[in-house]
Amino acid sequence: MKDRKNILFLAIGVLLSVVSKLLQFVYQAKIGDFIVIPAAVFFVLAILHSLPAFKALYRTAKGARQANIMATLACSAVVSFQIMMILIIGNNNWLGLLLLVPFIALGALFGVKWFQNIVKPKG
Repeated sequence: MKDRKNILFLAIGVLLSVVSKLLQFVYQAKIGDFIVIPAAVFFVLAILHSLPAFKALYRTAKGARQANIMATLACSAVVSFQIMMILIIGNNNWLGLLLLVPFIALGALFGVKWFQNIVKPKG
């Protein structure tokens, strides 16, 4: 049976996005702002698990550990970005710009791990 985690993650992300927008725009509920965060995480996981090179890491114990670290870094970067946008756009709080630091740092760490585990072993 083929690994279909990416489809499951995508379906959950779409469902959470729809619920979020429904709560935000129809019911004017603030909780809709926060449901965007797990939706973004599921979208990141869907993208990662659709990449053959990323899925190949799960074939060994060391590779699975590295893939989990990379997924955690990517998801953490996206969470940082989403909270920054909620603060800046949703609440007009410019202190949210401080969250650019973890967003960039986590994104850079993800890039380093990607290079170490996927790009470098191939070439």
